Amino acid sequence: MRDAASHQGLWFPEPSEVDETYGRRGEHTLDWLARSTVRRAADCRRFMNENVSKLPAKDQAQMMHSLRQRWSSAFLELVVARLLQEMGATIAIEETSLAGKRPDFSASFADCSVVVEATAPVVNGEVGELAKRRIPLLNFIESHKPAGWSVGVSELPDIGHSDSKQPFQRAVRRMLDVQPPQDGDEQQEVVHELSSGTIRLMLVPNRVIEADELLWESGMGYCDDTESRVVHAVRRKRGQVRDASAPVLLAVQAGGLSSDLGDFDRALFGRTFSRYGRAGEIEEVGFQADGEFTTKRAKSPTYAGVLAFLSVGFNVCSAPVLYPHPRFEGALPHAIMRLERHSYDPVRNEIVIAQASGASPVERLNLVVG
Repeated sequence: MRDAASHQGLWFPEPSEVDETYGRRGEHTLDWLARSTVRRAADCRRFMNENVSKLPAKDQAQMMHSLRQRWSSAFLELVVARLLQEMGATIAIEETSLAGKRPDFSASFADCSVVVEATAPVVNGEVGELAKRRIPLLNFIESHKPAGWSVGVSELPDIGHSDSKQPFQRAVRRMLDVQPPQDGDEQQEVVHELSSGTIRLMLVPNRVIEADELLWESGMGYCDDTESRVVHAVRRKRGQVRDASAPVLLAVQAGGLSSDLGDFDRALFGRTFSRYGRAGEIEEVGFQADGEFTTKRAKSPTYAGVLAFLSVGFNVCSAPVLYPHPRFEGALPHAIMRLERHSYDPVRNEIVIAQASGASPVERLNLVVG
């Protein structure tokens, strides 16, 4: 593995050959960055070079290894590390604690220190697994696009990784065995039923829309599980940071399509409710404090709070939101307390929101534009 000092931060050099293509379906982001010469890839390489090179020199190679092995969670760790630095902290990465654990970061601010563990739980994992199963099916359709036509995929059968693809492939070949469109030909839908489900494709003449890639891919339904995944992440990481020498913050990214801060509110503090009378009138409105942080316990909490993240990426990164633990009685760094803060007030039995003060540290990450 290359030494960080030897390449002066250029973990992501520019490719030697021109390749004006975007990421392929299922391709690892690092592989795309290594080959593509489109403007967006160049901008993403700039972002990665700038931010990886600002980590402690001894930790840069390990970060690169982590990005290869587990891209999503390691990318979050990179962002969290850089935000801590931009908020004024000196960070140490995966130092062994007195308890023999290796939390992601120790962050020393001018006023006090914190330990930060970062996690990106898989939200709506069934959708991700279905998307992986569809990759070879979509690739096959794309590679058999008939001359003169562009193809949209409206419906696909559910074919597992180990299931035979031959019936699907035979059907697609027949469906796409069509002559080039003639003047006046309109789009046409072709459908085939398999025991595993329906193949439904739309053929559009290139004179209307011309695309080498699929025009669209079939949608996937899901039942959002962000709230439960946040709770699971909080419980799962307790053992990693228990008995830490400084207050512990758990950075959690909930990156589902419909994830929002309401999921964190409910997971950590609780939920509002309404009770209705027989005639449908509202008889009571209240707050049920049944969140992970509002469960009544006598001992001090493991976490001082949660740093909630939603979108985390090259060109979009939501500012972290602090959820202090109601039973935490210590102090947190002033720079962290300036973030947007959602707190539970046990006297008023409600969530109180304090807006962020000052510029967001995300602005200093120099995100990709566009």
